[in-house]
Amino acid sequence: MSNNNQKQLNKHGFDVSMEFSFKKLGVFMKQIFESARQNKILFLAVCLFTMLDALISTFLPVFATMMISGITNEISDEPKNVLVFLAWNVSLIEWQAWLYITLATLVLLFMSEYVVNWSVAQFSLHVEINQRQKMLIRLAQQDVDFFFDHVSGNILTRLVGDTQSLAFGIQQFFTNMIYFLTGIIMAVIIMILSGIWYVAVIMAVYMVFSIGIAVLIFIQNRRKLIAAFDRKREVDQDMTDRISNISLIKSSGLEEYEIKRVEELNEIYNRAGDKAVQWSAFLTQWIQITASAMMPLFVIIFCIAFIKDGDLEKFMKMPLAQVLVSFVVGAIAMLIPTLRSATRAQNAAQRISELTDPEPTIKPNPQGPQIEKINSVTFENVVFAYPKKPEKTILPKMNITFEKGKSYAFVGETGSGKSTIAKLLLRFYMPVDGKIMIEGKYKNEDSLVKDSHDLNTINLPSYLSRVGYVEQEPQILFGDFFENIRYAKFDATDEEIMKACKKANLHDFIISLKDGYNTILGQRGFLLSGGQKQRLVIARVFLKNPDFLILDEATSALDNIVEKEIQAELDKLMKGRTSVTIAHRLSTIKNVDQIIVLGANGKGIVQQGTYDELISTPGRFKKLYEAGLMN
Repeated sequence: MSNNNQKQLNKHGFDVSMEFSFKKLGVFMKQIFESARQNKILFLAVCLFTMLDALISTFLPVFATMMISGITNEISDEPKNVLVFLAWNVSLIEWQAWLYITLATLVLLFMSEYVVNWSVAQFSLHVEINQRQKMLIRLAQQDVDFFFDHVSGNILTRLVGDTQSLAFGIQQFFTNMIYFLTGIIMAVIIMILSGIWYVAVIMAVYMVFSIGIAVLIFIQNRRKLIAAFDRKREVDQDMTDRISNISLIKSSGLEEYEIKRVEELNEIYNRAGDKAVQWSAFLTQWIQITASAMMPLFVIIFCIAFIKDGDLEKFMKMPLAQVLVSFVVGAIAMLIPTLRSATRAQNAAQRISELTDPEPTIKPNPQGPQIEKINSVTFENVVFAYPKKPEKTILPKMNITFEKGKSYAFVGETGSGKSTIAKLLLRFYMPVDGKIMIEGKYKNEDSLVKDSHDLNTINLPSYLSRVGYVEQEPQILFGDFFENIRYAKFDATDEEIMKACKKANLHDFIISLKDGYNTILGQRGFLLSGGQKQRLVIARVFLKNPDFLILDEATSALDNIVEKEIQAELDKLMKGRTSVTIAHRLSTIKNVDQIIVLGANGKGIVQQGTYDELISTPGRFKKLYEAGLMN
């Protein structure tokens, strides 16, 4: 494929193409109608009442003109029995009646305006909420690889900023376009029925010319505007990333450096914004000039027509034409915010779709077999390479069984595939070839049956509910101890949580705090030390009471003293459970039932045995030990 046909991607993997495309417009309209299907009555209310609002606005000056005609007829020396209403003669000649009709229409206009404003605000809010929910659901379903490629700051700006821009764009663009088209069509129809068709024709030609030029200017403005949007979002995601790493900035004493950096980034955004502002000012100026010139133009046309044929009746229709032309002028003036909103909304819709459209490859299999008890896990001829680098094999053909109640450890150099084992067991990835078979007790109607199924076909939530995972960097939610530990078992009582904390040797620390278990831990457990974070995660696993335990370098980030304390808790946790430890320190694996040594550069299993067997046998394990890589 040529470069011209490829998407222009930024460093985060997102499309940053600035050209207009009907595909992007289609994405915007798709998201509108997607919400319309979910909120049919609200959507119909927006459309119908916006059209009604435009109809009332165009007919209001007609009724006011009829009232003036009634007054003129009443004071005339030769009053008529009928008045001309558009193309028809009507017998309603009392000006007071037309006054009441005008006032009633005015009240109806206020009511319809309120309904339009309320319904479009409600509908746009539903669109925003719907897109946020859709985005969050899709993000929760996405493969782990997706988050390696997309920075969290960029995702957050899309989740918050783009959904709001989409909602605001719908409020401005969608209703304005309905109002604009309905109002102009009705104004032309009224002019034709009123016998001033030549005004309608000239107005249509003038509008096509002025709007055509405005669209050409807008295309240039849009490109600059999107460029400015992209710079703004880059600044937003950068600031989000820096704030999430505030401890690094503070510990490095680089506050001044970061302030200067932000100023430089904002200057780039400012320069991009300057170009957008220049074209925006040009567009605004053109609309104002063409709109301002329209009214004098039609006064001149009426005067010329009157001088030419001296038709006083046609000249008397000038007030009506003026009001209708004024309405059209107002509609044209609405083009500026409408087009700007369309740009923001279309760009936001495209950005949102880049998060919601990608299909995950790992499916949760809700209809798959539900496991209630894991007995053993077997790798059958498993081969693995990461999707981003399929040519590089990480694990060659591997056959190994993790038997019930036994402990296993994987060791090896960096890049040998140790953590990959954990990711496969958690089904973050699927093997390129082979199967991971899960033997255990499965739910079969009202009973449990012993069976074995491929991990790719099992009901994933049921499997993961029986798996405990402790990793190097503990995942702590913003909330208190109860909320964080209960995440492993939502129906757990406070007493069960406290019991789990006692097992993890965390209870005494918690009750020493002012608010005890209700203490807010801060973002990512900012309040806790590394050891305390690991104890919290261990308490979670105790509460969960899994059959299968995965320890992925759980103590590698801790000092020796804290490591020994945490390892003691992990040893208690491993008792009676099948466990797989990914390790780089001897202390964490010395007592396991079997050690599996992985070779570097995709060699797979090169040695296997107990610690005593491996340390006394020449081979890879002994070399790692003697080189100090297991200390």
